[in-house]
Amino acid sequence: MGMENINVYFRQTKNKIMLLKGLAIALFTWVSISVNAQDWSTVNYEYGKLYKGYIINNEGDRLDGFIKYRNRWAMQNEVSFYKVNNLESKKTKYLTANISEYKVGDKIYHVIPYSGKAGILHKANLVIDAEGCIKEYVWYDRASSYNKLRKRPGETDEDFGARKFPSTKVFYKSTDEMGVTKAFFKNDFKKKMSSYTASNKELSKKIKKATAGYSKVQDINKIFKEYNEECK
Repeated sequence: MGMENINVYFRQTKNKIMLLKGLAIALFTWVSISVNAQDWSTVNYEYGKLYKGYIINNEGDRLDGFIKYRNRWAMQNEVSFYKVNNLESKKTKYLTANISEYKVGDKIYHVIPYSGKAGILHKANLVIDAEGCIKEYVWYDRASSYNKLRKRPGETDEDFGARKFPSTKVFYKSTDEMGVTKAFFKNDFKKKMSSYTASNKELSKKIKKATAGYSKVQDINKIFKEYNEECK
């Protein structure tokens, strides 16, 4: 192998290594965001304090500033926005139905047609995975008499919060009339899921035929992963 060919070989190898490093960093970053998004412990963030973030209104304008960190249910419904990091400064309150996206600390919210109630109400849902066509979110409800609940002996803040604000996974793609949950597919899984994934004919066909691995609610994650890998 000539010296010129050797140099070319090493340049190509170096480029491949850099590409793989970049992909690894991007994957690690996204996995970290997905995991941290549901971390509501007070180790890194305190309720009532301001944290850096942004708001994107329905016209697509982005406003950078600071947002008050609140409990997981309240954060879905209303945003207290400050231009500067000072609780004594002027604030603007936004109902989440009137904005399209916002971020506070490590948490990103998209406003989608899902509110945990019957009917189509646009509310903020916490982003878990927004990389594919079918995006994954979490919606938090309030437990009955949530404000009267008390911590159990030995219960962590995180577990106590999970009791007060039970969570539901929500799935949504831009062509949907509203977000859906796993419960939506439980009755008549084959018909509902094959219709939901109809734009991927091969995948939809597997579901219609009740192919092993594509026939029940427990297969949702696998089905959605395959759908996202093929969708445009």
